[in-house]
Amino acid sequence: MKHLRFALMGAFALLTSTVHAQLTAFINGKPVKSGATVSQKDLTSLEVSFKNPKIPSFIYGRTVLVVDILTAKNEEEGYWYLRKDGTAAVEDFLKSTPASKKFKVFEKGAMEMGGNNLDWIFGAAPGREASKVLQVKISFNYREKTGYEEYGQSIALLDPIVLNVPVWEAKNLYLPFLDLKVDKTNIASDFNLQQSGRLGATGTIFGYELGDKNNYRYTVYAVSSDDFPGMNAEELANDFIHAAAGNASQGWVTKFANYDIEKYTINWDHINGLLSDRRRIPSLSWKNNREIKKMDLMTLYQPVNMNGIKGYTFSADEEFRVSKTDKWEPKGKFVVYILAHPTNPKLTLVASTSVHNDAKSVEEMDAFLKSIVNAIKK
Repeated sequence: MKHLRFALMGAFALLTSTVHAQLTAFINGKPVKSGATVSQKDLTSLEVSFKNPKIPSFIYGRTVLVVDILTAKNEEEGYWYLRKDGTAAVEDFLKSTPASKKFKVFEKGAMEMGGNNLDWIFGAAPGREASKVLQVKISFNYREKTGYEEYGQSIALLDPIVLNVPVWEAKNLYLPFLDLKVDKTNIASDFNLQQSGRLGATGTIFGYELGDKNNYRYTVYAVSSDDFPGMNAEELANDFIHAAAGNASQGWVTKFANYDIEKYTINWDHINGLLSDRRRIPSLSWKNNREIKKMDLMTLYQPVNMNGIKGYTFSADEEFRVSKTDKWEPKGKFVVYILAHPTNPKLTLVASTSVHNDAKSVEEMDAFLKSIVNAIKK
């Protein structure tokens, strides 16, 4: 009977240790269970603690307490971690860290950051299907050192925690870098965030790239009058058509009679590949039309009023050559819309095909761009 009592006590002690071995996540100071849904705003308060982790029988390696932010495709968007290296540091961390110790994940200096920060992660997620709901996975792992800067397989010291963070909905998708809301229900493509230069640099413009079933590429950008004083739909349309004519003329035109091509420094090559030396719009070439230097190129646009949004559209055939010594050959079509922003007077929208699309139909690409413009909510 005495032996049975000790056996039961031993089993109870082992069970108690197992039950209370856990990672714990806290949102706004309160514990949350794995599988819980957390808002973007509340996620910033995330804290993590651990209790009774597995202790490796022989400690010679590193432990990592890590918080990963993942897409539905298990793609890494960013991570925050606390790492301990070496026998003494690992053993002290595992055995001496009190269960009451909470690590503030996103507080500066509390944990190391890898990849993108939260602002960028949640700024880039809207419009990407795999990022409708992001997963926050909290893990605590150990890896044995097997050689110089070499480690064995990761061993989980505690069961991971997964939290779900909803980011956007199709019917009311807000695209922060366009300052627009759209209904994405009928747009199958992802909105993939693009930028023309360094974050925070003057003149850097942001936009989104999309693709259709033919793998043709499209972009939508917003150009701000804060970066380019005086910018509006007419100004941007003027700048584009003259940049396109200059490129098509291949050095034969450097100045225009009624427009200063150096007035703005819009990165058209980033927006739609306009400045490629292998692609051009032949109707804008000075060799094909000697009036290009002095004519009003704005007359080549068609005015539009679509979905209550006013602006200009231009479409044309393209030509292609392998190198500068080769002859130009007909290949591809091009379409662009330049529009006044429906709600933000500082922004001008440009929705464009890529000059690298080898499309045979203007109408098909035009329809895709129209589907984007018509999806804008005002």
